[in-house]
Amino acid sequence: MELSGNLRELEFAQLITLVAHLEGVLELWHLPRKRTSQLYLKRRKLRCINVNGDFLDPLQAKAFLAELATGNEGAFEFIARPFRTPCKPPLNWPLDKLLLSVFTQYDEQLRYLDLLPDPERRFRLTALANPDGSLFLRAAGPLLQREEGASAKEIANKLRLPLDQVRYYLHKLLERNKVEPAR
Repeated sequence: MELSGNLRELEFAQLITLVAHLEGVLELWHLPRKRTSQLYLKRRKLRCINVNGDFLDPLQAKAFLAELATGNEGAFEFIARPFRTPCKPPLNWPLDKLLLSVFTQYDEQLRYLDLLPDPERRFRLTALANPDGSLFLRAAGPLLQREEGASAKEIANKLRLPLDQVRYYLHKLLERNKVEPAR
């Protein structure tokens, strides 16, 4: 089965629902910031995401999916064909739960937009934080453990994540007393 079109005509969530039960590669191009992507789907799971030739780690993959789910720019083609999972380790995310969590986080992020910390404000981990506690803390922990801490802008650049997503994560960690403003 082949399916092609434009994300303006068929939203990403609808597209994933259509192809979730198939095995194949969903190719996307004409995405914002001149990106191309391949999503590898097998047995109702997202195995890998490749963007501009690089496989994304779980944190980057989640951010990328949030962009796809909330945008409408880009063209796509799905080609149903067997494949060997090209990334190590694979994501293996169930597609139904993935879409729900992406949209839930996006809605919450929009609700908090006015409360998100300034991109230049520096934060560091508190004694309550477990640097291995979440994907974000595992990735940003080394930056946040420094005496001077790190800003959302610095973390976003280092981890190649959208700035507002990093600001959202820092806001949630601040609410849970896992980070504090660095002095």
